[in-house]
Amino acid sequence: MPVYTPKFTEQPFKRGKNILASEHLQYIEGGATLDATKFGAKYVECGTTIARNITTGKFEPYKDGSEGALPTGFDEFAILDIDWDCDGKNDGVVGQVIVRGSVYESKLVGVTETFKKATPLIRYVKHI
Repeated sequence: MPVYTPKFTEQPFKRGKNILASEHLQYIEGGATLDATKFGAKYVECGTTIARNITTGKFEPYKDGSEGALPTGFDEFAILDIDWDCDGKNDGVVGQVIVRGSVYESKLVGVTETFKKATPLIRYVKHI
């Protein structure tokens, strides 16, 4: 599945990374809007941890709150199963957002113990 933005471009294949430890998984229903201004102009890797900002309804990169707690004002903690060449301006709409399944922990970006506790339906496999 591609990342949909208002800007039409064709991206060449960059690299492949399999984070899935099982073929049984569930993606978020209805897709997720990624906030381009929060990701910035950069390449967003497959396996990036994200959370939905309750105020905007858009997903942002996950960061622990103060003292390792869950960040306030966020819900819907999930993992991207797609990479994205973000331009920092145009939001992306994706469907490949894991909310349940098994993933290889070492291949994830931004996963913390707090994030793992907030995603009890995701199993984090430590070996490949």
